[in-house]
Parts: sequence; C-alpha cells; structure tokens
Amino acid sequence: MAGLSWLAPTLLHETSPMNSEPANTAHEPSRGIDPDLIAGVIIVLGAGALLTRTSDMPGMTALLPVTMLSALILLGVLLIGRCVLRRRRQTVAAIKVFDNAKRFIGIVASIAIYVAAVALLGFYTSTAVMIPVVAWCFGYRNLKGVLLADLIFTGGIAIIFVLLMGQELPTEFFLR
Repeated sequence: MAGLSWLAPTLLHETSPMNSEPANTAHEPSRGIDPDLIAGVIIVLGAGALLTRTSDMPGMTALLPVTMLSALILLGVLLIGRCVLRRRRQTVAAIKVFDNAKRFIGIVASIAIYVAAVALLGFYTSTAVMIPVVAWCFGYRNLKGVLLADLIFTGGIAIIFVLLMGQELPTEFFLR
C-alpha cells in the first residue's frame, strides 16, 4: 500500500463531492521528452561549438563572445537541471511544445531575415529596422518607446564596439 501513496491525494481530490474542480494533474508524470530539456541541450551544444571557434580570435575581440557563450552554456545547464528536478519530483503535467506554431515560425523567420539583412545592409541599418518591427509584431505599440529603445540599443552597441573596443561591425550598404 505504501507504493501507492502518490495515488491517494489524486483519488481523494477526484472523488470528493464538495470539490467541483477538475482532477489535479500536477502529480502526473509527463509523457515524452520535455521541450525545455531539448532546448537546453541544443543551447549547450550550439554555444559549445561556437565557443571552440573563438580560440583564434585576439584577446579583446574574443572577450564578449566568450563571455556570452559561457553564459549561454551556464543557462542551458540550468535549464537541463530544472527539467531533471521536475522529472524527479514528478510534478510535471504534459507540456505542449508549441502554443502557437505560426508565432514560432515567425520568430525563426525573423532571425533568418535579420542575419541575411546584416550581411546585405550592414549591422546598424538592419538592427535599427528590426527592433521596431519585432516590437510591433509582439504587440508593443508605443512609437516613442520603440524609437527610444532602438536608439539606446543601436547607439549602445556602437559605443561599446566602435569607441570602447575599436571593433568594426559589418559595414553599412551605403558606405561600401
């Protein structure tokens, strides 16, 4: 009987005449692979692969990529750890991988368009265009806020990379 102790709260919850709430699914183990686990593994593997490419870079040039990729690896490991803990506690109900497939495809497409735009138009132009477009797509409609965020982000990147680090980002199409 001790092996079925996990079942007692569920049975009491479902059969209680005073309780009209649906059955508690928080104690059901999940079926299949947790999407967070997949994401964590992909993040760790991708960031690790990119981290190996920073070994030929000069010290100051490699500082930012190494820091960011190391942080991504750490966050990926934390994501994997969280999934393992959830599975051990068996407190995970079935998780939907995609709440909105169109939104996911839109995000992937916008990343691909941004990467292509950086190569074709230059970093600053594509970033200055992409920030308001993405903000608009996610429902942020305050034009002053979007333009201010765009100016701060793009200007901050320019200050950090060009002035402080002396690094050139992909040249703008009108300066080539």
